[in-house]
Amino acid sequence: MRGPIWYAWNVEAVGNRGRGTHMHWGANSSVAVAVLIAGVITTIVTAIIRRSPSRATARATREGVLFVVSTRMWQRVLIRTVGIAVLPLAVMLLLAAAFVRDPEIGMVIAGAAMLVGGILFILLARGMKRMRLEVTPDSVWSFGLVRGPNEVPISELTSLEPNPGDRFGGILAKTGSSTRFGATRLMLGYPQLIDFLQHSRPDLPIPEGSWPLQGRAVASR
Repeated sequence: MRGPIWYAWNVEAVGNRGRGTHMHWGANSSVAVAVLIAGVITTIVTAIIRRSPSRATARATREGVLFVVSTRMWQRVLIRTVGIAVLPLAVMLLLAAAFVRDPEIGMVIAGAAMLVGGILFILLARGMKRMRLEVTPDSVWSFGLVRGPNEVPISELTSLEPNPGDRFGGILAKTGSSTRFGATRLMLGYPQLIDFLQHSRPDLPIPEGSWPLQGRAVASR
């Protein structure tokens, strides 16, 4: 015989299943929305890059440079703006936590994380301004985010591979298993780099996923 306790347990179990299903659906919806937004942003940026200038305007720091491959100004401005915007919020959270008798640990952690993140974003924007490739007839000078320039003779390259670390694609120039330099398809001067590699090292095929967003015709001009 089913008494009141059984009915109460059954109602609670059904409710728990309903809440679990709702939470599962909500998590899946959040992931789907995030994927959709990322796809839309990628499509919009790709369309803009295909219609925008492809040559870098940054000045070379060495003699005999044919062209420069550099990041775009809007990328650096966007990252720096995010960093600057986050810093005041981080300071406000930390100050609020400092003047509260028993501050929540979550507030302190969030404030500290935002402070570190804002500083890193600003430093990243500065590093991106410095990061570039300066291409000469026989070599490529690679400038990293923080490290000094490194000369890579074109004759030392053994393979060209797609850049798996960037959503928009790119190219990695390697000697054996060591990456000597790389570039993304968003960078100014990227089509000229592909054209240069085609003509200077015709024995190394350009990977299918590394052709410029502007098309092969731009790279072959």
